[in-house]
Amino acid sequence: MDAAPPPVPTDRLQARVVGYWVISDGLGALFLGALLWFVARPLLQEHWTGWSQTYENLLLGACLGFAALALLLPPLTYARWRYGFLGDLLLLRYGILFVEERAVPVRRMQHVDLLRGPIERLFGLATLIVFTAGNEGSAFRVPGLSLARAQELRDRIVQMRGDGRL
Repeated sequence: MDAAPPPVPTDRLQARVVGYWVISDGLGALFLGALLWFVARPLLQEHWTGWSQTYENLLLGACLGFAALALLLPPLTYARWRYGFLGDLLLLRYGILFVEERAVPVRRMQHVDLLRGPIERLFGLATLIVFTAGNEGSAFRVPGLSLARAQELRDRIVQMRGDGRL
């Protein structure tokens, strides 16, 4: 007898999270590329006698690769992210190559935070951070929520934790 497949969460992140991720990942790629190009490249040229145009092209390719990933990964990540409640379980499903599925009972949740960085605020987004009891993955994030939805989820978790039902 086959076991029933696990429930798949159906709620999606806000679509504007893709723009937020492109900008934040793009800034990270820009910083890493600049670090490679303006710091590592001169040091390698100075201290490595075998430095050639081929290595310079490889370094440039790596910088462009970081930029390409910053543009390609956010839409794929958005397409794979799902979350939702099933009774007292918060279900999460995310990942591109390695898909992670979590079912976190509300009774294991210790506290809930909302995070809104400057770029998130520009996009009207918030990240829900949930801390759980235990060591492995004792905190997880649900990014790309509207502020109202993040507050609603936070309040729902707090209400479920505080009313003694669990």
